[in-house]
Amino acid sequence: MKKAIIVFMAASIAAAALAWFVNSAPAGTPDTTFSVGYGESTRMIAQNLRNSKLIRSSNFFVAASYALRKRYVRAGRYRIHGGTGTIGILNKLTRGDVMSRKITIPEGFNLYQIAGRLEAGSICDAGTFTGYASDTGFLKQIGIDALSAEGYLFPDTYVFPEDSDPRDVIAVMYRRMKSVIGERPAYGPGMSLHEILTMASLVEKEARVYTEREFISSVFHNRLRKGMKLDCDPTVRYAVKKFTGPITLSDLKSDSPYNTYRRRGLPPTPICSPGRDSILAAMYPKKTDFLYFVARNDGSHQFSKTLKEHNEAVQKYQR
Repeated sequence: MKKAIIVFMAASIAAAALAWFVNSAPAGTPDTTFSVGYGESTRMIAQNLRNSKLIRSSNFFVAASYALRKRYVRAGRYRIHGGTGTIGILNKLTRGDVMSRKITIPEGFNLYQIAGRLEAGSICDAGTFTGYASDTGFLKQIGIDALSAEGYLFPDTYVFPEDSDPRDVIAVMYRRMKSVIGERPAYGPGMSLHEILTMASLVEKEARVYTEREFISSVFHNRLRKGMKLDCDPTVRYAVKKFTGPITLSDLKSDSPYNTYRRRGLPPTPICSPGRDSILAAMYPKKTDFLYFVARNDGSHQFSKTLKEHNEAVQKYQR
């Protein structure tokens, strides 16, 4: 009996020692980063950890995940400190302690600029982001009934995990837009959400002075009611993908549905992500008779009711 107890104790000690050894980090493991891809299985993650020399045994990692009922691992990039054992790594991955970045998307950014900012911040790949932002099947799944997500992603400061799935980023930014604008049967003067966001994007790109947003909106609304072309310079820039520098005569002749110098009505989609103030201005324009405005070269605009007044303002401020 005594001998059996001794054998049992020896076996227990050996098993404990083996478990301690297998759980311990390989010698000399430095601080490093480890990425978990979307859809990777527990066994695949375990094998990648083993290949990266962060754990001693992939089988032990898998067994521990079942024994501790910790099988859901959040995709993303993780910082693993040197000396962290297998159980510690498992806990970190199942808690979802991914490396995150704070990023600010300014008002007036278009999809291409947002994509560039996200890629520069190590949030997601720009090309993949713009691909999903134009995938109508995916967009319908999250509630965007449009050709692209242009204008539907709210400009704000966000905290995203590094190496995020672009679909998650788009969904978060769209939910933020919906929370700001709210659910309404109609948006503004009998307009759809898509039309209001499109109008708001024009206001966003034209306005430089906060107090002028409602006046600029009134000009566009008035011109739409009269069947006039909007003659909005930022739509031309969007049409020819020319976001800096002067607009040329050739640009104005561009045969694009976004060129409001040639096409009547609103462009087919928003041209940027409008902020809250521009959205409100699009929904609630100032009641005016203005049909024209011209830049005064100090950020503000001169508004006019007639073409004669407008031409005089152009001569005064643009010549």
